[in-house]
Amino acid sequence: MKHLIKIIIALGFALPAIADPINVRVAAFEFPPYYSDTMDSHLIGEVLNELNNIQDKYLFTLERVAPNGRYFALSEKGCCDLMLFEDPSWGWQDAEYPVEVTEPLLIGRERFVAMKQINRGQQFFETKGLRFGGIVGYHYPFAANEKDNRVLEEQYGIYLTHSHHANLRMLMNGRLDLIMLADDFIQTMLTETEREQLLLSDKPYGVYKLRAVISAGKTVKPSEFKRFLKQLKQQGKLMEIFQRFHVKTEPGLS
Repeated sequence: MKHLIKIIIALGFALPAIADPINVRVAAFEFPPYYSDTMDSHLIGEVLNELNNIQDKYLFTLERVAPNGRYFALSEKGCCDLMLFEDPSWGWQDAEYPVEVTEPLLIGRERFVAMKQINRGQQFFETKGLRFGGIVGYHYPFAANEKDNRVLEEQYGIYLTHSHHANLRMLMNGRLDLIMLADDFIQTMLTETEREQLLLSDKPYGVYKLRAVISAGKTVKPSEFKRFLKQLKQQGKLMEIFQRFHVKTEPGLS
């Protein structure tokens, strides 16, 4: 019996140790329905769950960051390794470190939004001097994609908050004349009653190709992460998530 116990112990020590998964931190900021700390379930979180289900080398975890802090987050000294659903034109061309982007995952559109009023039509969106509400850390081409909050407020007259919901409340309370919302937000985050009160610009102000942005040389190789996304796409997992959140997709993307 003693010899048997020794053999079992020896075999146990001979088994290769199972390595802990490598933690890959994915930066996310307030951008519903993609991510919001007010949501029980969000699109980015569901994608991370599926990434963890198809492999065990990495553990993809979410790290909340401020919108204007996401560039440092992916830097060499930053806390994170990649981001999902970003457009390269949102400041990544100015990154002082190498990044790689994936093929587009979704096409995003955003448009100006005002309150419905009698005799107010599409020409309202061409009115000058409107009180516009923006989001800290977001990019607005009509403001030259300026990042400095003081410049946005003083030079362009933009009132800045930290969430779309805050801007929407101020619009409905009459403190703002105009805000900008993404179509995904309008479709998934607003009630029918709220949508019925809003005047939407017929023309999208911006059309964006949302991709993953990966900091090269950090935890996960861009080529490896692209392979994971391709696997989710081929298995139909990405489409399932997009449909669950009522996010519209373009043919051939997902």
